[in-house]
Amino acid sequence: MYQTNEKITQSHQDSMASIHAFGKKAVESTHNLAQTQFDASKEFIAKTQEKMMGIGKQKDPKDLMPVFTTQGFQEASTDLMAYQATLTAALRKNHHEIMEKADDAFDDAKKHLQELVEGAISKAPQGSEAYTSSFKMVFEAVLHGYDQVRSSVHDAYAHFGKTVDTAMTSHNQDTQKSANKHKTVDVE
Repeated sequence: MYQTNEKITQSHQDSMASIHAFGKKAVESTHNLAQTQFDASKEFIAKTQEKMMGIGKQKDPKDLMPVFTTQGFQEASTDLMAYQATLTAALRKNHHEIMEKADDAFDDAKKHLQELVEGAISKAPQGSEAYTSSFKMVFEAVLHGYDQVRSSVHDAYAHFGKTVDTAMTSHNQDTQKSANKHKTVDVE
């Protein structure tokens, strides 16, 4: 009896440690993502401000025309795409780390449940085979549910990644098509 209680207590402590590690990783990932976004935003704003200062120094309107050409817009779009790519890479890294922690938490919970059930079944009195068999079937259904949740989490992550890839590819293609359609404006 005491050994079972000790196993339950240890299982609970291990689960709490797993939850703590998962929460810590989530907070670290969020902090890293926020820092990456801040750094990328600061760099993007500095580039934009530098270009705007260059525009402000121009005295002749004709000197402004290179800024408003297809090439000028492509440069701005390239800067924006680099900013988006930096954020996307950070987001992917953070999601990957969180998925690893989620997998670890699923594995730990599953392992502890299996140990608990095996311990309970091994101590079942004789003549209770029908009950233990039913209990084991229910337990296996619960484990199957764990696997379905894990699969759903992985599917959601994969869908997110594909959505980001599609959006970035579409934006890059649209930018390229637009650049190919329009010619540079020449001012004389």
